[in-house]
Amino acid sequence: MTRETTSSKVQHTRYEWNTASWYHALTLNERLPARASLASVPISEKARWKLARWQEQVPFQAGTFFADRLALDGLSEEDLLALLAETPESLQTRLSSSPPWLEALRKAFDEREPFCEAALPLEDVKGSMGDTLFVGVLHALLQPGLKRLEQGVGELVRRYRVVPFDPTTIVPLLFAHLPKLLFPQVSRTLVLELHVARIEGRLVGETAQERFQHFITQLRQEDGIWPILQEYSVLARQLSITIERWLTCELEFLERLCADWSLIQCTFAPGHNPGVLTGIEAGVGDTHRGGRSVRVLSFHSGLRLVYKPKSLAVDQHFQELLNWLNEQGYELGFRTHKVLDRGTYGWVEYIEAQTCLSSDQVERFYQRQGAYLALLYALEATDFHAENLIAAGEHPVLIDLEALFHPRVEDDDSSHPDYAGLQAIGYSVYRIGLLPYRLWSANGRAGVDVSGLGGQAGQFSPTPLPAWKDLETDQMRIVHEHLPLNTAHNLPQLHHRDVIVQDYCESVLFGFRSMYCLLQRQREALLHEQLPRFLHDEIRCVLRPTRIYSLLARESFHPDVLRDALDRERLLDRLWIGVEQAPDLLRVIEAEREDLRQGDIPYFTTSPGSRDLLTSSGKIIPAFFAEPSSETVQRCLCGMDEQDLEKQCWIIKSSFATAALGSTSAIGQHLQLMSSAIPASMERLMAGARAAGDWLCEKALFHNGCASWLGVNAIQEREWRLVPADMSLYSGTAGIVLFLAYLGALTQEPRYTTVARAGLATFQLQVKRQMQAFTQKGIGVFEGLGVPVYLYAHVGKIWNDETFFREAEEIVAALSPYIAQDQTFDIIGGAAGYILALLSLYAVAPSAQLLSMARQCGEHLGTHAQMMPGGKGWSTKTMPQPLTGFAHGAAGIAYSLFALSTATREARFCDLAREAMEYERHLFSEEKQNWPDLRQWNTVDTTDSTDDNASSADIFMTAWCHGAAGIGLARLHSLRHFQDTQMYQEIESAVETTIRSGFGLSHSLCHGDLGNLEVLLMGATLLHKPSYQHHLEHFTAMLLESIERQGWMSGTPLAVETPGFMIGIAGIGYELLRLAQPERVPSVLLLMPPQNS
Repeated sequence: MTRETTSSKVQHTRYEWNTASWYHALTLNERLPARASLASVPISEKARWKLARWQEQVPFQAGTFFADRLALDGLSEEDLLALLAETPESLQTRLSSSPPWLEALRKAFDEREPFCEAALPLEDVKGSMGDTLFVGVLHALLQPGLKRLEQGVGELVRRYRVVPFDPTTIVPLLFAHLPKLLFPQVSRTLVLELHVARIEGRLVGETAQERFQHFITQLRQEDGIWPILQEYSVLARQLSITIERWLTCELEFLERLCADWSLIQCTFAPGHNPGVLTGIEAGVGDTHRGGRSVRVLSFHSGLRLVYKPKSLAVDQHFQELLNWLNEQGYELGFRTHKVLDRGTYGWVEYIEAQTCLSSDQVERFYQRQGAYLALLYALEATDFHAENLIAAGEHPVLIDLEALFHPRVEDDDSSHPDYAGLQAIGYSVYRIGLLPYRLWSANGRAGVDVSGLGGQAGQFSPTPLPAWKDLETDQMRIVHEHLPLNTAHNLPQLHHRDVIVQDYCESVLFGFRSMYCLLQRQREALLHEQLPRFLHDEIRCVLRPTRIYSLLARESFHPDVLRDALDRERLLDRLWIGVEQAPDLLRVIEAEREDLRQGDIPYFTTSPGSRDLLTSSGKIIPAFFAEPSSETVQRCLCGMDEQDLEKQCWIIKSSFATAALGSTSAIGQHLQLMSSAIPASMERLMAGARAAGDWLCEKALFHNGCASWLGVNAIQEREWRLVPADMSLYSGTAGIVLFLAYLGALTQEPRYTTVARAGLATFQLQVKRQMQAFTQKGIGVFEGLGVPVYLYAHVGKIWNDETFFREAEEIVAALSPYIAQDQTFDIIGGAAGYILALLSLYAVAPSAQLLSMARQCGEHLGTHAQMMPGGKGWSTKTMPQPLTGFAHGAAGIAYSLFALSTATREARFCDLAREAMEYERHLFSEEKQNWPDLRQWNTVDTTDSTDDNASSADIFMTAWCHGAAGIGLARLHSLRHFQDTQMYQEIESAVETTIRSGFGLSHSLCHGDLGNLEVLLMGATLLHKPSYQHHLEHFTAMLLESIERQGWMSGTPLAVETPGFMIGIAGIGYELLRLAQPERVPSVLLLMPPQNS
């Protein structure tokens, strides 16, 4: 970058305060007065470039958003272009008067004293070294504020007979917070200047540390920092504002402490003298409303207290509600704490984290958490993440209650295929934030759990965050790393050791049911006596994730936007992102910008009895909400019944399932198989299939003629999540529709077909959205846009409707360019599965185009096959070592290639399939009589593990997806395409291993017993072996008895019921249907075409 640097400019003995460059710090709104003269401003190319850059931001490049943005400030595009072109000299002339912040700067520098490190009270500054690194260079700005603080303290000592602090130590205690505020603002600019000085050779010293110290020494000189502030005028303004706000907040806090001291003693230390203030932990949480933030106070006696600069009426009323519930019969009892509400601020008892001393205490802790879940659900609460909860022994204590009665901002996108599912989640206990959930999964990394019941130690930030390296050297710089997340104190411990939250799911459910029933019994008293107390309490409204605000706040102090405030304004216009999906955000952008300009996180409030929204400055945005949150709470309480209770309990259990990491490694053995003397008759199997269909019909969520479902699904084989069913065959809408369509056809019961068609309507919306949304489309048949090709082949045949075949053919034509982009290759998500989808469609609607596309897939697999010991395999970005098995490995790919060879009569595909089998054979374990699962994430933890060389070759599964059952199934069905002696031996080994270790897991298809049963079914059908038939009947009877006795045990953590095909109820029902009528129901595990096609 070529420019004159401030460090090399001529030093001045007199400061130039009348130069026009200071006016670059004026915001867009501040430049609007007297803008008639803008018409004569010459327009430069640089201004046009800046305007174009502004217009290219999301979402300004679409629709009328940029015009709407300009209208917000009463501007035209010509006005903005002129403002971008205007020189600071013109701006100074046009506005004439000097800004107040500039006058404050002038006074600070005019009255500055020579730098003396001892003059800055740094002894109480705690935290990272970086917090104090640049404090000395700002001493000219700090000295006036310190003097005024000392004067303010002196005034308080004169006014109050007794002050709760030591006048000789209070200033250092209060000053300790200021460096933490200033360092993030000034650091990047000063480090930029440091590097410029280093590159230009203007630093003196033998070492990097000496050169850095020389830089700091130069800045501490009389005129050292002044030229930097003049160039970065926006920074100069912000530093002045921050110091002024800090001073105001400190004196306000001390005034309140002195004024309330008698009340504080009576409330929190009756009969005791707390002593003087000895410690202040300031900046606990974000700053709001003029730089105010929560602080924790320590007194000489040991008393600790929390100061909150906001109304605590809702906290006070919540403690009263807890006491009332205890009196109404809540046996375990909630712990309450003391609150002193002073209207616009207040004082709260400090809650100390404590360990549990017995397992009974841990169980009671989680039972109380369940009770809190029910209460918070009824009160429409949200934002109860890990930092808002303290585990005080056996008592969970909620410490931030500002998001009770949280009003709803409705999503206008009711046409979205996931609308009903998202609404169901949004109006459930999941919204509260207490239940385990993971956020921000990306690039193969598991998401993080910051929930009140999660937030375990050892987690790392999901995205790289800025961190300083080589502090106090001339190499000081920012790097972006996955940083450890702060550990909260929300989780109970047993004798100071962590406990496993999943072990206490039943305790939470017990507590939830107990409190839910108590709230039902006390509904009338709640509605008419307790809830009216909250009607006028101030509550916070969280309109966007705080992390978005935090990111914008951090980036607003990048040097690139600190020279001209218009650059900063353009940055803050990122607030427009999201307006298209949530138009109501348009009404708050002005307030958000103003808060961020001042260095605050935007803050909005309302009250349960109001529809209005208030900004941090108190401005009213009328009728922002469709209804007051009190009415939503009333409706929730009135709707609490047995059906809703069971729904919420399912969501709680589902959320606990998501606390586990890993797809199949997180699944334990859940089945209790018992020998059954009662054979699995066709009637019993059909009854079991009907029961699964009834469950799916009951759980369906209907909206605008569409049906959808919620389910617990594996995400990228790394984690589990409660989500609306996607379009996939594996766990989404397609698999559910396929089962219900077959069930309706075989039972001739219209309701199954009706729900199947409603589900198909959702599926078609999902396909349309998927086709439009992505340029690189996955072609998989279990996951990807091969799904509709396979599904339409079946439903077209079942319902005798060839229009589905035409729709499938259109998708095939559209996907043709994306075959070459496939990097997954396998049965689940790649070309191997897509081949079988194409061949299924070919079976019912043969065409040359379909065979041509299938052939193209086979050639694609041939191109990307890698030479491996013994044969060929396929590696991917996430799995460098080619896998074994049906779902993701060589067995499934070989099976697909054999089928393609037969369909095309081309031996090259058969040869490639044989090479894939040879690679798999090379890995066969004679000892285990099985093939290893080579996936690298079978052992998953929550630490920042990046070891790509972890060996899992000693891990063996026996399932359809990985291991003997799926490989045996692939070999069995490949016999009609190719045979050799070793295939029969492999089939025998696979079947025996499946019989020995493939049962007692779950009822699911992917990695459960019914999926493993398929190899026995196909073996008995194709090889006609009596022993296979015997084992098929034996295990079918045991599994059916298990389902009738235990209920469905899905292939999820905790075996929680989920609707999806491969791991849930749809697949269980489908396999029962297939066992009842195998001649009419094809094997989806083999991706077979419709029967008799």
